[in-house]
Amino acid sequence: MESEKRIRLLVAKAAMVRNGGAARDLLRNLPEINNLFEVRFVCLNILDEQRELIESMGIEVICPDNQWEIVGGIWNEIAASQDRSSLSCWRSLPGLDEALSWADAVHLTTGAGSMDFTTIVPETMPLHLHYLDSKPGIFDDVSHLNNDGTGSWRARLVHILQLFHRKRIVSIFRQFKTNEAWRINANSSFSSRMLKQIYDLEGGVLYPCVDLTEFPRAPSDNEGNMLEEFRKTRDCPYVLTVGNLSRFKGIHESLEHIVGCGLDLVVIGGGKTDENKELISKGRELGVSVQVFSNLNSEEMRSLMRNARAVIGLAHGEAFGLTPVEAMALGVPPIFVNEGGYTDTIQDEVNGRLLGRGDLAAWREALSQASEPSIRQKFASNGLKRIDELGLSPESHASRLQKEVSSLVNYSKIG
Repeated sequence: MESEKRIRLLVAKAAMVRNGGAARDLLRNLPEINNLFEVRFVCLNILDEQRELIESMGIEVICPDNQWEIVGGIWNEIAASQDRSSLSCWRSLPGLDEALSWADAVHLTTGAGSMDFTTIVPETMPLHLHYLDSKPGIFDDVSHLNNDGTGSWRARLVHILQLFHRKRIVSIFRQFKTNEAWRINANSSFSSRMLKQIYDLEGGVLYPCVDLTEFPRAPSDNEGNMLEEFRKTRDCPYVLTVGNLSRFKGIHESLEHIVGCGLDLVVIGGGKTDENKELISKGRELGVSVQVFSNLNSEEMRSLMRNARAVIGLAHGEAFGLTPVEAMALGVPPIFVNEGGYTDTIQDEVNGRLLGRGDLAAWREALSQASEPSIRQKFASNGLKRIDELGLSPESHASRLQKEVSSLVNYSKIG
């Protein structure tokens, strides 16, 4: 019967090679999305292992042979040259026109190069946008500060010069104001508020997810060996933070907030070699040993995260933040700054701590509290409850997406 046919959904995200939270979340959700829809996947760049994973689900991947390269730098941001290059790549992508003709609807995830895809989608095509953030570095000047917070004069200047880029992005989002076949869901209530503040657009909330089979409470047999290898020269308790070395992610601030607590700092992510050395040197001056790891697989990341005193974060306006949810899944106390999407998932003194930026006394107390077995057990138990309350599972995410897309498809048929 016609009603039993699955909706043909074209899932799109421009940049996958950064393999950040957005890409990881999409890959976690794809199996369940594929159970509910007939799916094709389109992107402008992708890692080999990501392609293999998606194709193993029976999903066709459409990606250019000469993959789009993300070019950073201040002048590229000022001139919006990165976005213009992505538009050119979308327009010339073999197989995209046929995929759009095949699809009943489009599910697009924001990120570098993604929004120009909307200029190619027919206005009558139902489109669901998963809005993740307000493009850090375009609508704020924090991202243009040096890693240690210096360079405010340059950040203000760059922010002023980005006027053209901001106008261009706002004009793309303006399409959603008049097209009732297009709908936006943000990834947190904070992102939804930013969507209204920046673009004057209303949006619901579709949370990302954590896969509890990927972050189980019981450690794997190999995790202990991994920890011993990573920490072979150190036997000191440590806290862990995740992110690239930018002011936006607040890695230097994470270091500054644990000084005098008798803890090491482990960073998963980091930056260029010289930036990592600078952070390690700064830690040495402050009396904190710092280790930086990058390109870890999921099991290696779990090993370091599971054995931390706490997982911490001081990002500036993080849209959602998968890291505290992953910590909750493992049963490790999440201690984060009281800002952004962290406030959606962490309930202070219930399943973690939310603290003021710069309140060093409160951070010291919370980090000491995180060593108490009864507190850790309380946070761990309530962490799983919070994950369940918010529906932070691939099944819940895909089910909510199905309802949103189905209503758009039905509306377009009536219209």
